[in-house]
Amino acid sequence: MVDSKRDEVLAVAVVFTILTWVTLSLRIWVRVGMLKSFGRDDWAMLATQGFFSLYLICQLGGVVYGTGQHLSALEPADARQALSFWFFCEVFYVISTILLKVAIGLFLLRVAQKPLHIWIIRLVMLCTVVFGGAFTFVLVFQCHPVSTFWSLDPHKAQCITWHILSALTYGISALNCVADWTFAILPIFIVRGLVMSNRQKVMVSCILALAAVGSTATIVRLPYIQSFSESYLGRDGDFLYDTVGLAIWTTVEVGVGITAGCIATLRPLLQLALSKLGIKSSLQNPASRRSGKPRFAQSSGLPLDGMQAGHGVVTTITGHHGEGDDGGYWHSRGSSQEQLSPAENIMKSVVVEYGEVASLSPPPSKLEERAVPPKR
Repeated sequence: MVDSKRDEVLAVAVVFTILTWVTLSLRIWVRVGMLKSFGRDDWAMLATQGFFSLYLICQLGGVVYGTGQHLSALEPADARQALSFWFFCEVFYVISTILLKVAIGLFLLRVAQKPLHIWIIRLVMLCTVVFGGAFTFVLVFQCHPVSTFWSLDPHKAQCITWHILSALTYGISALNCVADWTFAILPIFIVRGLVMSNRQKVMVSCILALAAVGSTATIVRLPYIQSFSESYLGRDGDFLYDTVGLAIWTTVEVGVGITAGCIATLRPLLQLALSKLGIKSSLQNPASRRSGKPRFAQSSGLPLDGMQAGHGVVTTITGHHGEGDDGGYWHSRGSSQEQLSPAENIMKSVVVEYGEVASLSPPPSKLEERAVPPKR
């Protein structure tokens, strides 16, 4: 019986090809069809899926020519072809992880309001792009000429040493872990100041942090990096067989990240599905469940699930301040927003203004409402 691990690589590649495209399609449906708010984070995730698809195509090509098999069982031409696919898999993997971190960061920027949170997200994205871009350059030109990588005699050419490449690989993996954990913890602080129940805060934090669960696969992948040293042994090694674990967990890392990042945007679709099935969702508050009328999540105006203020009502309240004719009038300023319809992106805004009013002509109490025109 031939000792081969090609079926393992093939199964993982097929599973995440289907899973990522299904969840991305649902995300596009929610953002375009339901919320009408396809943003920069969606474009970034779409680009991530594009490069990840190129990675998967190369991985499937490698499986056809010999990935997961012993070098002794392959023809030299097939082995070189499989190695070339492996090389491009590596390049597309790094580009995919860079774009994935950018997509998650832009997703969190939709709801982050405090300057500290915004700058932390931007710093993580900047570091990911700079260091990830530099690492991509090193990977592409690690050997001269580039085609030496898929030669069966790479030790006869000019390549950087394995020790340098391994140090850079561990470094970029550590950076990915830091970025993922930062994006996983930060939502706790983002939603802490929102006007909502503790249960809703936990739920929203989990939804936002879901986009960063790829860090688990990154950590599991770390021990397999050492197997990459086989690429420097050529005919004396067994690279295509020994790096199967690295290939599988590389696919899992990006695939899980894309899937989780897309699932984090599907809350409106879940609400719609539960409503169609006649199931009372825990996303509705107790008052709405008692009345039997749907009521959507409230916040202090943050565009959760891609919602942005654009349709609504502004209410100004003016009242009497003090007693007698010498008493002044006051008005107040504050704000709150209530989502009226997630499908049509409608928000109700209430503004309360505080301050002395110079004129004594207004009546003792006055309530004024005006419609906010939609932002196009």
